[in-house]
Amino acid sequence: MKKLDPKQFIQSQNFGVLSTHSKSEEGFPFGSITPYIITEQGDIAIFISHLAEHTKNIEANPKVSLTIFDPSDMDEPTARARITCLAIAELTKEDAALRKQYREQFPNAAMTLELPGFNFYLLTSDLFKKQSSY
Repeated sequence: MKKLDPKQFIQSQNFGVLSTHSKSEEGFPFGSITPYIITEQGDIAIFISHLAEHTKNIEANPKVSLTIFDPSDMDEPTARARITCLAIAELTKEDAALRKQYREQFPNAAMTLELPGFNFYLLTSDLFKKQSSY
């Protein structure tokens, strides 16, 4: 089996399952598919609405995970490589460069980038949990 380089794998994908600690259903995780970009500093950046459940959860507890997998492996997703990044989510106000990068990576998001109430959060961590075939 080929050795998995976590940073390379993360950079080769665009989406992951973001899981936060549910504020409305205490003690339960809350997960959904979220697009992401990689900043020039190597952090993962997500773009979410202030109305999103994830945002409320992050405000209460910034510890999150982002599970990244290769969607081309959907025939047998549990037999393929995936990585879970454990991170701290932080709201960032410096987002002009992030907006430009996000628009380049996700051209269909141009309208959403102009809506009020959406913000970038940086997921900072060097802790990766690699999972591969059994």
